[in-house]
Amino acid sequence: MKLNEKQLKTILTSYEELDLATKHAERAGCLDVNGPLFDAIWSGFERMLSVVDKDSWISWYIYDNDMGKKEHSVTINSKKFKVTQRNSRQRPSRHF
Repeated sequence: MKLNEKQLKTILTSYEELDLATKHAERAGCLDVNGPLFDAIWSGFERMLSVVDKDSWISWYIYDNDMGKKEHSVTINSKKFKVTQRNSRQRPSRHF
């Protein structure tokens, strides 16, 4: 499935929002990372990724490259690119 830029930003922003919300809920003692709610939240996100990310590039960016924080490089057509973080204007709009 080919995504447009808006769809990709929606996926990445959704990941950031879910990650932030689950971390806050865990710190507040409202979410058990070994419990069924945590599993439901993240398995739902993973199932969505499995449908739209057949080549695993989005998963690689999110998990292996830590949303660009690790600045890993990729080689495409013999040309090397550093994959970095998105700029701050694209961060989640909700604050916890």
